[in-house]
Amino acid sequence: MTRAVLLLSVSLAALSMASARAQDLRDIQARNAAAHALEDARRDLLSSQIETSNANERARTELRLRDLDAQRTGAPSLRSLTVPPARPLDDVARRDADLARSMDRMERLTQDALAQSNARMLAIRPASERQNTSKKD
Repeated sequence: MTRAVLLLSVSLAALSMASARAQDLRDIQARNAAAHALEDARRDLLSSQIETSNANERARTELRLRDLDAQRTGAPSLRSLTVPPARPLDDVARRDADLARSMDRMERLTQDALAQSNARMLAIRPASERQNTSKKD
């Protein structure tokens, strides 16, 4: 009788463990199904974004082709009807003076930078001078 009770309790324990494992498997399957559904939704969203981007690019390309075709045939387009902004009239002498002033300034800055570089190079004592002065001491 004790043996039967013991076997029955062991059987019930094994059955409950198997039931728990089955429940764990069901939980894992449910999580996997949810992850797959989420991945499918993400993939659908990405696909729709790509389709939208492709449609926009096709529309831009079509517009460019229409403009090029209109330029080739000479038909006016809306973009060609816009008036460019007015440019101020420059006095030729003033423009030449500004250019000469800019060139003089650039030359002066270049000479200043060269002089600074030369001064730095002269300030560095060569290694041969360092050895000669240490022997004399």
